[in-house]
Amino acid sequence: MKRTRRFGGWGFTDTKVLPPPAALSLLESTLGKGEALPEASPELFRLPKPQKLPRLSGEVKTDGLARLSYCCGQSFPDLLSLRTASWRRFPDAVAFPVSHEEVLALVQRASEQGVVLVPRGGGTSVVGGVSVPEDPRPVVVVSLERLSGLKSLDGRSGLATFGAGTPGPEVEGALSANGFRLGHEPQSFELSTIGGWAATRSAGHRSTGVGKIEDLVAGVEVALPSGTWRLGPLPASAAGPELRKILCGSEGRLGILTSVTVRVQPQSVQEQGLAVLFPSWEEGFEFCRKLLREEPFPEVLRLSDAAETEFGRHLVTAGWAATVVRDFLFSIRRFSRACLLLVGASGKAGKLVSSWGREARRLGGLPLGSGVYRRWLQERFKHPYLRDAFLSSGFGVDTFETAAPWSQLPRLKEAVRAGLERAAATLSIPILLLCHLSHAYPDGASLYFTFFWPLRREEALFQWQGLKRASLEAILQAGGTVSHHHGVGRMHAAYLEREIGPQGLQALKALAHALDPAGILNPGVLFPAEQA
Repeated sequence: MKRTRRFGGWGFTDTKVLPPPAALSLLESTLGKGEALPEASPELFRLPKPQKLPRLSGEVKTDGLARLSYCCGQSFPDLLSLRTASWRRFPDAVAFPVSHEEVLALVQRASEQGVVLVPRGGGTSVVGGVSVPEDPRPVVVVSLERLSGLKSLDGRSGLATFGAGTPGPEVEGALSANGFRLGHEPQSFELSTIGGWAATRSAGHRSTGVGKIEDLVAGVEVALPSGTWRLGPLPASAAGPELRKILCGSEGRLGILTSVTVRVQPQSVQEQGLAVLFPSWEEGFEFCRKLLREEPFPEVLRLSDAAETEFGRHLVTAGWAATVVRDFLFSIRRFSRACLLLVGASGKAGKLVSSWGREARRLGGLPLGSGVYRRWLQERFKHPYLRDAFLSSGFGVDTFETAAPWSQLPRLKEAVRAGLERAAATLSIPILLLCHLSHAYPDGASLYFTFFWPLRREEALFQWQGLKRASLEAILQAGGTVSHHHGVGRMHAAYLEREIGPQGLQALKALAHALDPAGILNPGVLFPAEQA
């Protein structure tokens, strides 16, 4: 059965996740009380009359509910505007193509008539990648949700082709029925699509073992104003630069992906996992670094710092016996600032989990068994729902991520902490900053940050802007990437040149102009529209 998506928030209407009172109490004691930001009803919005559009192929909706439901993604500014009924940029229509041919006809007609197209998969972008741009031309959101399903499976080669609008559960469900798996599981897994994963170069919880999506994409089919562009699967090639990887991360600016061929693997045996407490971040960090010097790698490797570990245990509701044991453990002086590591794998690597636990103990860690890991596996896709609940309780919350070589990560983490604390002091607000290391590689890893602050309704956007700007400046000055897996979108577009250089930006703009001369494909992502 098709589930109904929530308006102005994360997930589905049949799922509601509330933070335990202990977590809210911790936030209130740390940050003070904020002003609650309740959800708004769609009836509060006043949409302008849509601009006149040329005749477009396939089903096209122009009613107010469709235009409102597809106007933006899931970034903090998006949610703030939806909750205050202040969003002012709406598409003039939403198109629902059912085939590559319909998408191609739509792209070509839009290019001829000067109609802006915003491709959309699951709508989970937190960096403005699917938000309607400020553009005087008519704007149509192209929902790819009907380009869904397994199109072909070459089991002998381990290759599977899906429609770009296929959501995560359907991808794995179709593969599982045939004895395979992809293993790409971002936190947005239940909502996001395989085309969206490729378009944003996303990473999943298992990327340490299975790779990021650009490692898994073997071929793509793209709709362009000039026609269909197909790059078929090849195990390897020296025929010039790897164009498939250029399209991974293109965010709709270089064409609309309509199908994706991915490298799949045989379905794994039961997964093994373990939780370990380390007395300090430094000890856990060194264990992770050493673990990534040997193969096979774990699939999941996630080290929370002391603040995130403490906050996480306030999110867990457990029986009285487990609570007593947990509180006693954290009262031991050696673990008063403990950091929680989750490590897991399946297949051949799964057999090593117990030995990794023994090595962690040798380096000062305390293995806790598999229960905490199993619980995280069961609940990880519910965590994004908590953001909406915190907003309704008066606490602003947002996340950002980066990556750097192992040698730079300690300095990067400290630079982000210092930068956000300075920004918070300037804004006269307290913040709570959490961090975890994940998506690790032999040469480095990703750092994922979550920050909370007490909301002031009239100042919420200004507060967020100050904190967001400080985080990006700190990351770039410390040598990190502007994004490890959320993408560039419109939110990071002004910062991209500082990472890839003026030559890189010039090349990217030239490529976009060559593929989309009229500039109608998702203008404003990757680089500001006025720079096109």
